[in-house]
Amino acid sequence: MIFTALLIGIITTILGALPPGASNLAVIKTSLNESQHESLKISYGAGLGEVLLAFIAFSSGMVVQDFFEMNLWVQYLVATILAMAGLYFILKKKDYPKRKRQKSSKYLLGFTLSIINPPVLVYWILVFSLLGKWLSSTASDSTLWLALFLSGVFIGKVATLYGYSRFGSHIQKKKSSSESSINRYIGVTLIILACMQVIKLTFI
Repeated sequence: MIFTALLIGIITTILGALPPGASNLAVIKTSLNESQHESLKISYGAGLGEVLLAFIAFSSGMVVQDFFEMNLWVQYLVATILAMAGLYFILKKKDYPKRKRQKSSKYLLGFTLSIINPPVLVYWILVFSLLGKWLSSTASDSTLWLALFLSGVFIGKVATLYGYSRFGSHIQKKKSSSESSINRYIGVTLIILACMQVIKLTFI
């Protein structure tokens, strides 16, 4: 029964990672403009970020939740950063073909896009609260359970983003999408996430 933790980790992560987000669109963009191999680097970085968020939610979920509730400015700051990043992508002009692009760490990009996302942390707090009774029944094997669960989180995140990467490659084969269009998609998504964060803080 302990290996069920691996399966639960994979399923819950896929459910949380399927909605379009910053890391998902970054994977698509990288798959279109560079290569699928480079987009996988983002997936691995995002997978590690997701594992970190899940571990924080497991070890100190209520503390983190109380911190966010008592320090709303942190959530507003994150929403502002998301909105500014969205505007940057929307207003960003396409580079000239002869201009060399500065290489940046795709692993770090994926990791950063994954952890700067408070709603995902709240999602994992909710997941662990729902799994509370089952966790108490596996208390004797808690270390092994957590290791398998976090392994499932990593696998689920990478698998989901790999699917987005394949989708990007499919788009590239069917139709040549411009970089400016992908930038707009990323920008709009980031701004929507920022607006959802502000709405949640204002009315909930």
